[in-house]
Amino acid sequence: MGNAQSGFPGGPPGDKDKKKEKKKWEPPVPTTIGRKKNKRGPSGAAKLPKVHPTIRCNLKLLKLDRIHDYLLMEEEFVQNQQLLKPQEEKTQEERTRVDELRGTPMSVGTLEE
Repeated sequence: MGNAQSGFPGGPPGDKDKKKEKKKWEPPVPTTIGRKKNKRGPSGAAKLPKVHPTIRCNLKLLKLDRIHDYLLMEEEFVQNQQLLKPQEEKTQEERTRVDELRGTPMSVGTLEE
């Protein structure tokens, strides 16, 4: 009976040392052709992309602004109507008083006859 049986993993104790000594793959050294470019500013990962509104966004913004303006106009109109309402009631009361003083045309006609 031996130390290691055939067909089982593990094998002799010297195999583990050989696996550790194996070199890991390293990428080859890049060849330099021509001038070397200088890297300026922050790295590409640190840069944020510039965001510009697209045409669709601008149109949507203009549409929302127009709707907002219409709502402001409506609110202003309603406020003006509420201010004018008491004046209309006063004029209506004055008209009813004048009509009472004048009388109806039928009653005026009967008085003249």
